[in-house]
Amino acid sequence: MSDWYCDELLSGRTTVEKVFEDDGVVAFWHTRPYYAHHVVVTPRRHVDSLLDCDAGTLASVFEVVRAVAGQLAAEHGGAHIVTNLGKYQESKHFHVHVGADDEGATA
Repeated sequence: MSDWYCDELLSGRTTVEKVFEDDGVVAFWHTRPYYAHHVVVTPRRHVDSLLDCDAGTLASVFEVVRAVAGQLAAEHGGAHIVTNLGKYQESKHFHVHVGADDEGATA
């Protein structure tokens, strides 16, 4: 299992269009979106998964998730918020997907 976020995103090897960033969290438009509007929010510090995340990092990540979800919901009528664990987690670095389809569309 890879850590695309540390290996590619946080190292700067892969360029992304950032929605938000500070010292602890990065949010960016997904490079291979599943949803019509798909943002990924991830901590800068390596954390394997949600289950390994300390309360402070979790709060920082979800503060950004809430803001991004609110924006997508306002623009597109709703939002999906997803994180994966274990065998469903393609990249072993905690991250949250925030997605929306065009208004009236269903996933």
